[in-house]
Amino acid sequence: MAVTGPRGRSDGRHELTAEMTNRGTSVAAMVRLSLVDTRSGDRVLPAEYDDNYLWLLPGESRTVTVSWPGSAAVARPGLRAEGYNVPEVTGRPYPGRS
Repeated sequence: MAVTGPRGRSDGRHELTAEMTNRGTSVAAMVRLSLVDTRSGDRVLPAEYDDNYLWLLPGESRTVTVSWPGSAAVARPGLRAEGYNVPEVTGRPYPGRS
């Protein structure tokens, strides 16, 4: 998972964008994304996702954007992906990328 952001928006929200890629040889089933504070491990709520609960074929990629209120206290935002038949992974933005 490659994550970019966070960046502010004119409506007072922040957003992250992630490119999800299935690097396995079988379908990745029901991949659920959760916005988390990677420092504490807590979920950030409320969050809005433009897609979620993904089914990804081998080699398939999908770009997902998530946003949350600017008033939410988030030290280090990241996205956690977990699925029915895939290991859990948490991605966070790389320094210098936005």
